[in-house]
Amino acid sequence: MAEIAPGDEAEPVLLRREVVNDGLEVDAYEFSLRGELHENVRSQGRSVRNFMDRMLIDHVNSVSSAVLRERRIVIPLSDAALRNPAVDRLPARSNILLSPDKADQPADAHTLARISALRAAGVQIWADDCAGTPWMASMAAGLDGIALRIALRMPMEISDVVDTLRRDFPTLPRAAWDVNTMEEFETMRRLSCSSYAGGFITHRGNWTGNTLSPEVMCVATLVNQVREDADMRKIASILRQDMAMSYRLMRYVNAASRGLNHQLSSIEQALMVMGQAQLDRWLTLMMLGGSLGGNGAVLEAALVRARFMELLGQGYRGSNEHCGRLFVLGLFSMLDVALKVPLEDAIRPLNLPTPMRDALLEQKGPLGNFLALAEASQNGDSQRVMQHAVAIGLTVRKVNARHIEALTWVNAPETVSSTAELENSL
Repeated sequence: MAEIAPGDEAEPVLLRREVVNDGLEVDAYEFSLRGELHENVRSQGRSVRNFMDRMLIDHVNSVSSAVLRERRIVIPLSDAALRNPAVDRLPARSNILLSPDKADQPADAHTLARISALRAAGVQIWADDCAGTPWMASMAAGLDGIALRIALRMPMEISDVVDTLRRDFPTLPRAAWDVNTMEEFETMRRLSCSSYAGGFITHRGNWTGNTLSPEVMCVATLVNQVREDADMRKIASILRQDMAMSYRLMRYVNAASRGLNHQLSSIEQALMVMGQAQLDRWLTLMMLGGSLGGNGAVLEAALVRARFMELLGQGYRGSNEHCGRLFVLGLFSMLDVALKVPLEDAIRPLNLPTPMRDALLEQKGPLGNFLALAEASQNGDSQRVMQHAVAIGLTVRKVNARHIEALTWVNAPETVSSTAELENSL
C-alpha cells in the first residue's frame, strides 16, 4: 500500500491527559491521536499505522524543552511500531506504553534489541497491561514497569493480577491507567501503584447539598468588585477585613516582584503593582487553589485549559477581544471540581455576564464553543473537538498546535515559578 500523505485524510486530534503520582502531582503527560484515520488503522494496514506513529512522534517532538524539563512524555505504541525509524527521534524523557501485536507469543529478538537500545538512550518502556501473557514474561527483564488498565477488569480481578505481579516480578513498578474516580485511585494506591492516569483527576461527583465556605464567598465578593471597576481603595478595605487573604496577597506580590528595589508594605501598593487584570486572575486562582487540599493536578489542568482557550481565541472574528475572558472562563469552568459543589452553585455568588454564564452552564453562544472544544479535548472526544473547531473557524491542525503552546506556557519557567508562588501563598 502506498504511504498516506498528510492531506489525504482528516487531521487526527491530539489528546492529552495528566499522569500523577501518589501526591496527586503531575509527573507526565500522555499523548495520543484520535480521529477518522486513527479509527481505520486496523483495517488500513501497516503503512497507515506507520504514518500515525510518525505523526504522533512529530507532535511529541514539537513539545518544547520547557515541558520536558518539568514532565515526562508518555505515548502508546505497539511493538510493531518499534521498527519505525521515527521512534529514534523521541526525546530522552519519554515513556513508551508498549502493547503487543501478539500477546500469546514471546517478543521476538528484534523487539528485545530495540527496547534495549531505546532504554540506553533514556527512553523508558512500560508494558501496556498484558499481565500473565507469554509476551509479558519474555519482556519483563527489559521493562521499566507495567500499566494496568483497570477499566478492563473487575475489582477482585485487579487484586489477583497485582498479587501475581508481586510474586512473579516483585521489583517491577506498577501504574494504574483509566482510573475514573477518586475511589479507584485510592484502591490502586493501596495496591502500591506509583503512577495514575484517567478521568478521576477532573471527575465530577454528586455534590448536591455542599455549600461554599466563607473564605470562598469573600473571594467571590472581591472578584465582583474588580469586575465592576471598583476603586482600589474599596477593594483594599475589603481585603483588610480578612487578615489571611491580605497576608496571601502581600506574600504573592512580594515574591512575584523580586525585581523591585524594596518590599511592598501596604495592600494599596500591592494592588497597584498587580493591576486589575492580574488581580482578577489571582483571585480566580485563589478560588480554585484554596480548596484543593494539595491536589495540584486540578490546578494545572485548569491552567492548561484556560491558556488553551485563550490561545484558541486569538484572532477570532478578526480580533483578540475575547482572549482575556476565555482565560478566566477556562478557570471558572473547573470551579465545581475544585470546590466540590455543583457548578451553578459555585458561580452563583459571581456577578458574571450572561454570555459567560450561558457558556459555563449550557455551553451556549460563541464562548460556549470554546469551552466545549476544551472539555472535549480533555475528555478524549475527538468528534466533538472537530465539531467545535469548525464552529469557531479553526482547523484541527491549528487546535493541536494551540494545545502544545498551552502546555509550553504552563510549564515555562516563569509560569512554573508564578504558580509555585501562588500555591505557597494559599
